Amino acid sequence: MVIKDNNDKERRWYAVYTRSRYEKRSYSLLARNGAEVYLPLIKKWRIWSDRKKQIEMPLIPSYLFVKTSPGKPEEYFNILNTPGVVRFITFEGNPVPIPDDQIGALMRLNSEGIDMECLEKAPERGSPVRVVRGPVKGLEGEVISVGKNNKLVLRIDSLDKCITLNISLALVEKISGREVK
Repeated sequence: MVIKDNNDKERRWYAVYTRSRYEKRSYSLLARNGAEVYLPLIKKWRIWSDRKKQIEMPLIPSYLFVKTSPGKPEEYFNILNTPGVVRFITFEGNPVPIPDDQIGALMRLNSEGIDMECLEKAPERGSPVRVVRGPVKGLEGEVISVGKNNKLVLRIDSLDKCITLNISLALVEKISGREVK
């Protein structure tokens, strides 16, 4: 889900932290107020005692991405005053911008329907690789395992989160001469 507003070229992506299970509500309210906002959703099967249903859940729980201009405090405060929005993700008191290519990669992965999930704890550093074929060609990440469950991890550095992809290592190449384990 993305709402776009291309009025200002200085606009940058920022992550906002929301109340638990408020991501979709905050997204709707921000979008209704004209903010450029992105909420990556994934489909998961949930099983209850009487039924099984596929539902859409946020890829990164309690996070939304908004595109705003750092020089416009009124936009900043309008976002913060949205019900469910708790705070911007900051470093030393300043909101941390997220590079456009990282949000673009996340949007591409999400739109392609790639099987992915968010890991709460980042795995130890592995071999850096680049995807050379397939729908996510050009993306870079780190290998966390090789075997029957080939996985490629993409770090979103600004969020201290990782996204895992089930992807064949035949689709990737090594970066900077290090061995893929």
